[in-house]
Parts: sequence; structure tokens; C-alpha cells
Amino acid sequence: MTLSRIVILLVALAPAPSSAPAHADEAPSPAELGFYVAIQLDEQGQLDKALPLYAARARETLTQHDRLRYAAALLRAGQPEGAKAVFDRLASEVGSVEHGSAGRAYAPAICASTALLAGSPAVAVPYAHAASAAERRDAGRRLLLVRALVAAGEPAAARPLLAGLAGEAGDWGDGPRIELARAELATGEVKAARTLLARAVPTSLGQMFQDSVRANLALRDHNWQKAAQVLEAAERKVPRSLADDRKVDGAWRNIQREVRSAALRRALALWHLGKQPAAVAEARRASATDEEYVRAAASILLAAAELAGDRPEDALARLRILAGHNHRFREPVAALARALATERRGVTPAVAALGAALAESDRSVDFVTQPLVETFSEAAEHAAQLTRAS
Repeated sequence: MTLSRIVILLVALAPAPSSAPAHADEAPSPAELGFYVAIQLDEQGQLDKALPLYAARARETLTQHDRLRYAAALLRAGQPEGAKAVFDRLASEVGSVEHGSAGRAYAPAICASTALLAGSPAVAVPYAHAASAAERRDAGRRLLLVRALVAAGEPAAARPLLAGLAGEAGDWGDGPRIELARAELATGEVKAARTLLARAVPTSLGQMFQDSVRANLALRDHNWQKAAQVLEAAERKVPRSLADDRKVDGAWRNIQREVRSAALRRALALWHLGKQPAAVAEARRASATDEEYVRAAASILLAAAELAGDRPEDALARLRILAGHNHRFREPVAALARALATERRGVTPAVAALGAALAESDRSVDFVTQPLVETFSEAAEHAAQLTRAS
């Protein structure tokens, strides 16, 4: 098993390739034009307007990729039943446009990974179970199931699976071993994670992943200095363009997600070290991801910086875009806006609701969510005090 085979979001949804007409003089279809409009609307926080355009694209092409994109959008729109209907249809098909007869074999894993990326781990769990049951000897699928269970807040259900995987890991390569360490750490098995991470990794790419996971040990202990140093070392092991470029080749997409996740965690560490400008720069890089937890967390940290800098209008504008893109944040953001605008003492419950919405996206990184929400809470209270004083 190679590193790319075992990266947990191994088949996750990625930006769709350009769909130019077959001939230069052939006009694009309405669904093609609508698709490009949908991308822009979605980025601007107008998912309600983008959703029917994603649906039209999925109906026109019938590709797995476009239907997965539509399902992910449905999850962000708070319509899990609609998303599951798309997933179930994909999982039941004999073949697919992209993958032929292999499409049915991989469909449950692809659906689980899509739901994880969309910040809906509870939806991912049954598809990850199905993927694992279809090929019980495949360690990658069992790791995917562990990832879904832990992200959904079910570490106890993941531990028996981890025990079995740990017994097989002696002959594994670097990639699966690092992902197993990530899972062990997420379930609180710190000693087991340290043991797995102690082995030297020969390649710079493998070292980047190992450093990224190793930094989580420091973050759990609130050792911000060490976390920042380890994550900086991780980012230096791959081209900086991986975090900065909007689009990369599909083979590098999971690596790009890891680099942007590292940027988020480094931003949090830098903030706690009193290096806010550097933290903001890292958070901006992280916010370009298509992994919804990382995107939302980066947006919240950037909004905290704006609140701390006495720019509440900018912070609320940013959060409203987030809420328009991912509807789980709609009510918390609206409540926060009301609290700041009316000088009521509703900031604390609004921030708590915002934190709960973020945590729901991925419980495996509560050690990131909790200090990040505390940081935002301090900035929001600062903004509220200014409002009351004015």
C-alpha cells in the first residue's frame, strides 16, 4: 500500500475538470454554463442559488464526479436525506462513466470520503461500514471506517478496529503506518501513536505527513511553540505552491489538503504565541481548502482576527459567507450578529453554538476546535465590550 493509497480522504471529492465542448465552435450547454456560475456563487456564500445548478449539471452528465459534488452540496445545505439518495444510487449501480465495472466496488468508499470532506461524518459512517464489509482484508477501507467513526464522535466503536489493524501494521509501509498513528492519537492512544511515529521515513513527502501528525501530539498538550516548529518543518518538505495554488493535479490533491490542514493548525499555534499577523497569513492559506472543517475553522480564526482588530463588520461579512456556503453555521452566525448589534449579552451562547457546529464537522480534531473557539470567544467578547461602550 502506497502513501496516496492510504491517505484517509483517499478518494475525496475534488474540483471538477474543465468541460470544454468537443469542438471549438460548439456552444456550451446551459448546464455547463450554469456549473461555472454555481462555483462562483458557492464561493460567495450563495449555496441556495448554486444548488439547482449543481443538480442540473449532475443530471446532464450523470458522472460520478458531478453527482458526488451535488451530494456534498446537499450535505452543506442541510439536506442529508437528499445526499444519501444520491449516494445510495451510486452505490447500487453496476458501473460508472469513469470507473466502469469497478465503480460499484469503490462507490461506498467514495461516498464515505465525500461525506467526510463535506463535514458530515455521521452520514459517512454507514458507507464506510459498507466499504469495509465489501473487502474486509483491505486495511485502507478499515482505516476509512475508523476515520469516519472518530470524526463522528464514536471513538469507542473505532478502538476494536484499531486493535486489529495494529496487529497487522508490522509489515506496512510508511503511508498506512502514519495514518494508523493519526487514528490512534484521535482515539486517545497516545503511546501507540508515538511508537508508530518513531520510525524514520526516507522520503520528504512521507516526512511531511509524519510531521503533520506528530504536531498533533504537541497541540494536544498546548505546546504551541513545538507545534508551530513541527508544522513549519512539515510545510517546508513540499512545494509551497501546494498550499497557495487553487488547483493542482489530482494526484497531489490529498497532499494539498494535508498541507492546508497543517497551515490551519500552525495558524492556531502562532496565534497563541502572540504572532497574529503570521497566524492570519497561515489561516488565509488554509481557507482555500475544499475540506469543510479546515475551511470553516480557518474562516473563524480569520474572523477572530478581524474582531480583535476592531473590525466587526468585516468579521460578520466573512462569517455570513461561511454560513451561506455551509448552512450548519447559519443560526450561530445570525445569533452572533444579533448579539453584537443589539448590545445584548448573547455573545457567549452564540459562540458556543458556533463552536458546536464546527465540532460536529469533525470530532477527531477537538484538540484544535476547543482552543480555536476559545480564541474566537475572547475576540467576540472584546468586540461586544466595544459595542457596549460606544
